[in-house]
Amino acid sequence: MRQGRAGDLAGVLDLWADDVGAGRRDCVPSENRMARMLHGFDWEASARIVEGSGGKIDGAVLVSSRAAPAGPIAIVEASASPDRLELLDDLTRWGLGLSKAAGAAFALVWRGSGHSDGLDRLGLELVRPWWRMDRSLAVAPPTPSPVAGYELHDATSVPDVSWAESHNLSFADHWRFSPREEDELMAGRPPELSLMALAPGGGSAALTLSQIVHYNADARPQPVGLISSVGTLPGHRRRGLATWLVAESLVRLHRAGARHASLYVDGLNPTRAFDAYEKLGFKLAFETEVWEARLR
Repeated sequence: MRQGRAGDLAGVLDLWADDVGAGRRDCVPSENRMARMLHGFDWEASARIVEGSGGKIDGAVLVSSRAAPAGPIAIVEASASPDRLELLDDLTRWGLGLSKAAGAAFALVWRGSGHSDGLDRLGLELVRPWWRMDRSLAVAPPTPSPVAGYELHDATSVPDVSWAESHNLSFADHWRFSPREEDELMAGRPPELSLMALAPGGGSAALTLSQIVHYNADARPQPVGLISSVGTLPGHRRRGLATWLVAESLVRLHRAGARHASLYVDGLNPTRAFDAYEKLGFKLAFETEVWEARLR
C-alpha cells in the first residue's frame, strides 16, 4: 500500500467502473468531472493505493471530509478489483483510522445494497437506505403546475437572494446536514437549470438545482439530467413547491438534450419526498446502504 497521487485518478475510476458492474456502486462520474470535484484533494495524506502487476491499481481508498453541526463527517471510498476483493476490509479500516486521526466525529461508507458484508465487524452500523430514482426523458414530460402565490425564477432572473442560504435553511433539519458555501453549491450549475420559487413577500421558498452530466460504464441513456438540492424552507412545505420545481426541471432538461433524469433521496426522508417523485414518473433504480461509524 502506498500514498495516493493525482495521477491515480484514472485507475481509481476503473475500479469504480468494476463496482458499478458488480452493484457495489451506482455510477462513475467522468474523469473531468471527478478532477473538478477533487480539486484541492490531498492525495498523499488522504488516499492509499494497492498496486498489482504492471502498475495496475488493485485497490484504492479515498477519504474526504465536510463540516457539519454535529462535528466533521468523513466519507470513506474504498474499492478493489474483482479478483482482490479481500482488500476491501483493510482499505476501509485504513480509511476509518485516518478519519478518526483527523478528528472526524462520524465516518460514512456507502455500498450498493447486498454488498456490505463485513462492515459491521469494522465498527460500522447500517443507518439508512439512499435511493437513486430515475425516469426517462425520451419524450417531453408533462407541463408543470405552478403553485398559486409563488413566482418561479432561475439564476438568470432571481433577485439578490443567496442560493446557499436558501439551501442551508431548507436542509438544516435533514440527516447529517452539512452547510454549503455559495461558490461550492453553484459551481458548474447552468443558470437556466437553477430554479427558485419566491414567496409572495419576495423571499426564497424553495429551490432545485440541475445539470446535464455524462456517466461512464452506465446503462442509462446519456446524457443524464441530474436533479439535486430539491429543498423547501420549513414555512413553505407541503404546498407542492418541490413537485413544481422538479417538474419544471424535467421540462428544461429535456429541452437541453438530456435523455434520462435521475435524483437522489434519503429512503427515510421524514417528508416522504419520494412519493412526490413517483407521481412525476420516477422509479427506484438503485439502493445504496449508508453505514456509519461514530468516532467520538
